Amino acid sequence: MSAPIASAAAGAGIRKFLPLIGAVIVWGGNWPVMKYGLSHVSPLWFATVRFGSAALLSVLVLGALGRLRMPTRAEWPLVLGVGLLQMAAFTALALWALQYVAPGRASVVAYATAIWVIPLASLVLGERPSRMQWVSTALSYAGIAVIVLPAVTHWELHTIVGLAMLLGASLAWAVSIIQLRAHRNVRLGADMIPWQTAIATVPLLLLALLRDGMPELSAFVDIWPAIAYTGPLATALTFILVLNITQTLPPAATSIAMLGVPVIGLMVSAAVWHERLSGDLSIGLALIALGVVTTALAPRFERALRA
Repeated sequence: MSAPIASAAAGAGIRKFLPLIGAVIVWGGNWPVMKYGLSHVSPLWFATVRFGSAALLSVLVLGALGRLRMPTRAEWPLVLGVGLLQMAAFTALALWALQYVAPGRASVVAYATAIWVIPLASLVLGERPSRMQWVSTALSYAGIAVIVLPAVTHWELHTIVGLAMLLGASLAWAVSIIQLRAHRNVRLGADMIPWQTAIATVPLLLLALLRDGMPELSAFVDIWPAIAYTGPLATALTFILVLNITQTLPPAATSIAMLGVPVIGLMVSAAVWHERLSGDLSIGLALIALGVVTTALAPRFERALRA
C-alpha cells in the first residue's frame, strides 16, 4: 500500500505547482503579445486598456465570489505602492522600451529585480545580506552588464534608451518589493487586485490623454485578442492566482519558477518575432539565473556551513 500512497502524495505535490507553472507560461507569452499590441496603439494607451480591463474583470470575478472589499487603513499604502510602481510604472516603462528592444531581451532585463532588491534592502531596511546574497547580486549585475554592453559599445542610442527604461521598470518593481518587505505584518490578498489595477489605470489614462490624445477606437478592435490576453488573463486572473499561490509555496520555489518568465518570453519571441538568441543574451540570462538560484538556495548553504 505504501507505493500507491507515495505516488498519490507525489501527484498532489506536482499539482500544487501547476498553477504557478501556468502563471509563468502566461507571463512569458505576454511579452511578444505586448509587442504585437504596440504595432497598433501607443504604449500608454495599451497599458491603460490592459489595467482598465483587468480592473473591470477582477471586480466582476471577486464580486461574484463575494470577496470584494475596500482596503483597510494599513493596506492602502501598500495597495498604492503596488498599483503605481509594480503595475503602472513597470508596465509603462516596459511597453515604451519594447519599441526599441526585442521582447525576449526586454523580458530578461525587466525581470532582473535582484540587482536592486538586495542593495536597497541593505540601505533602506538596514538588512545585512549574507555573503551568498552578495554573490547572487554580483552574478545578476554581471548578467545585466553582458546584455547591455553591446548596445553601449556600439552606441546604439535607441537601444540604450530602451534598456535604461527596462532598468527603470525593474527598479520600480524592486521598490515595491522593498515597501512590501518593510510592512511584513500586512499581507495583500487577491481581493486587493481590483484596487491596485484601478489605481494603475488612472495615471496611465491621464498621461495617455495628455501625450497622445484620444486614440482611434478601430485600433483597439484590431488588437482585441492581445488586449484580452494581456489584461484579463495576464493581469487580473494571473495576479489573483499568483498571490494565492505565493502564500502557500516556499519563496525559493516561487523565485526559481519566475525565472521561467524571460525564458518563455525568449522562446516565443524567437518563434514569432524571429528574435535571435545571441551569445551575449544567453550568457547574461545564465548569469541572472545563477544569481536567482543562489539567492533561493542561500539559507540552505548557510545552514550547512554552520553545521
